[in-house]
Amino acid sequence: MRGRNHKILVNPQLCRDCQTCVLACSLYHENVCSLSLARLQIIKDMEIYEFNILICRHCDQPECVLACPCNAIQVNKQGVILIMAEDCNQCGLCALNCPYEAIFYCEVSGKYNKCDLCANRLGGPLCVELCPVKAITLNIETASARRD
Repeated sequence: MRGRNHKILVNPQLCRDCQTCVLACSLYHENVCSLSLARLQIIKDMEIYEFNILICRHCDQPECVLACPCNAIQVNKQGVILIMAEDCNQCGLCALNCPYEAIFYCEVSGKYNKCDLCANRLGGPLCVELCPVKAITLNIETASARRD
């Protein structure tokens, strides 16, 4: 992979379950504030008061890409992993193989969705920009800075 490598970093100890990231995601992608339409989810563990943020980390070795039988998941030149909806057969193997449980089936659209880092948005991922406690951050490395 050449060029830049975009990585989502998550710090669950900082998350306070305000749902700002989730609502911003659904508003940006689906034009409605809906917890069920977002491309990320927050799972609550109330015993230890920690919130696990399920979001695509844009892995270096993405299991979802390897699992897809129809090549519907592609990695662009910036290292962003994208689902090509028109090529997807809805088998769900990508979701089953994601180590971060970050690919979600949307009952409304009948399609699988995942974080695309708010593709085409000049300011980058909205969840990163709007998280009030910075529990979600974006790390961008150049190819020369990475140790593969």
